[in-house]
Amino acid sequence: MDKEKIFALAKAEVATTCEQIKEAFLRTESWLDNAVSKHRHTHGADRIVEGQLIEFNSRRFEELRYLKGSPYFIRCDVLMDGKQEEEILCFGKFSFSEGGVYSWVVPASSVRFENPGPVQYLRPDGTIQRAQLRRKDQFMIVDGQIKFLATESLGFPRELIYQDQFSNRKTGFVLPEIVAQMEKAQDQVIRANHLGPMLISGPAGSGKTTLALHRVAYLLQSPDLADIFSSETILVLVQDSGTKNYFSALLPGLGINNVSISTFSEWALSILQAPAEYKTRIGQNEEERDEYEYAKLATLSEEASGVYDSENIYSLLAKAYWPSLDEKQRGIFKQQEKDGVLDKIDLTLLLKIYRKTNGSLGVPKDYYEELENGKIKKRRSFVSLYYSLAIIDEFQNYLPEQLKLIKSCLSRGPQALVYVGDMAQQVQLGTIQNFQDINEDIQTDRRVVLQKVYRNTRSILEYIAKLGYEVEIPAGIKEGQPVVEERVAGNQEEISFIQKILKNKAVVSVGILAKNKDWLIAHKKAFADNANIHVMTMNEAQGVEFEAVFLVGLDHATFAVEYSGENSSNLIREKHKINQDLLYVALTRAISELYVLGSALLSEISR
Repeated sequence: MDKEKIFALAKAEVATTCEQIKEAFLRTESWLDNAVSKHRHTHGADRIVEGQLIEFNSRRFEELRYLKGSPYFIRCDVLMDGKQEEEILCFGKFSFSEGGVYSWVVPASSVRFENPGPVQYLRPDGTIQRAQLRRKDQFMIVDGQIKFLATESLGFPRELIYQDQFSNRKTGFVLPEIVAQMEKAQDQVIRANHLGPMLISGPAGSGKTTLALHRVAYLLQSPDLADIFSSETILVLVQDSGTKNYFSALLPGLGINNVSISTFSEWALSILQAPAEYKTRIGQNEEERDEYEYAKLATLSEEASGVYDSENIYSLLAKAYWPSLDEKQRGIFKQQEKDGVLDKIDLTLLLKIYRKTNGSLGVPKDYYEELENGKIKKRRSFVSLYYSLAIIDEFQNYLPEQLKLIKSCLSRGPQALVYVGDMAQQVQLGTIQNFQDINEDIQTDRRVVLQKVYRNTRSILEYIAKLGYEVEIPAGIKEGQPVVEERVAGNQEEISFIQKILKNKAVVSVGILAKNKDWLIAHKKAFADNANIHVMTMNEAQGVEFEAVFLVGLDHATFAVEYSGENSSNLIREKHKINQDLLYVALTRAISELYVLGSALLSEISR
């Protein structure tokens, strides 16, 4: 199968159809302008008839406006019984007979669900029309551009011809076998039934997020599902503002607009309406923060108690936490209350109390009521949150109770939820360990698992493998320059080293990553004027990628784990796993170049 030829012909056909629709759109627009102008001066029966024509053409104008960017979503080559020549039937959201496009609701459109071979459908007059479906092409067309094209025909199984996000990565070091893996996964996502949960999993750089976004695009653009999914009822939850901005920029290119993209903290605070700000972690140092979180986590599995009151949140939290906190941790909580901040555990517990108090998660909304005396009175009512679809990016970093709360807002019908992430990249305490934790049963055919990485070079993958990580290294990928390990004393030497490396390089994006946030203060100041250099913690870097990455601040204490409190053995075990995953996340942010800087080499550091 010559994919390039098929794609070129498809592009030409789409371009021709779009141009025809555009011409019809402009003719209709011109007619409406003239008709509306004349309508002001007509009277009697003529005015009524003219008004009806304007109403009809106004609807048609909006249909053509839609079609000129997305004319059809499927093409069927059909030989009708008794006919000598094939017919090409294209089905879209609306009809455009001049270009051979028929509405998806016409009887003949039922053949699009069939496999190539003998088909039949019921004609409007009640007779059965038999035919042979010889070929079927499935499209996703946005703004006149093909974003996705798959084909199947007699004697040839379904195959992906083109997919915008993946095909754009075929240059450089991407192997055809990796692209084929991505194409197979994309096909599995596109064809999956809309009902129930779905998992898209795989290592860093395997394309999980791209698949998830195309799942959203498919569900929104399928006319068959128009009464189930709408952009206003879709929730996309991401890890941080950087990923939020990335999604916000990418989704419109796939024809997705007005989708709610939020972090869990933003989503929770919008519901709680609490007079507080979100803080990622609370405490003076990592050990203190870990032990404080671990103590609070014990309360989440218990039944929520109390009545939610946005002005009384810290009293509600104190009542729940106090039995689990020691004296030092109670002091941290009091300081937290004084500072007016909440972390993810606080938000989760408050949402549980809120849900128990109100019967569901929701938001108050204002409405106006007309009184008997004719006056208008403003009232407020509680409206439950409802989502037809939720996408949870990096799901492995969510607490089980967080995921349960999100699930409680899904439509009872489709229960459509897509988990995107990798259990091998857990970088936070208390997060989900398996789907049984949230009573989720994801069927095998709805688990899309990507095996290979196409982000990094061979040198980077081999370096990661030498550190003890299980990494599959495909044959033939771009070698890339060797990973550089450099012993440096202090962050000023690190800054000088980075400046020297970058002095004569035209690198598009650079990430400077450290485990300790305080270590990066000097780096942020030194590179504040360069928009291409991003300074962040390893945690913050999850979900993003850079052409060159500098890991800094590494020493023998970087991943040290020492706790002495109650349940310290469980905490130590979980923290070791988190540190392993966190380093893996940091290493895999690098696309082409990786530099590892510190007073100790990674191979010498205990994790």
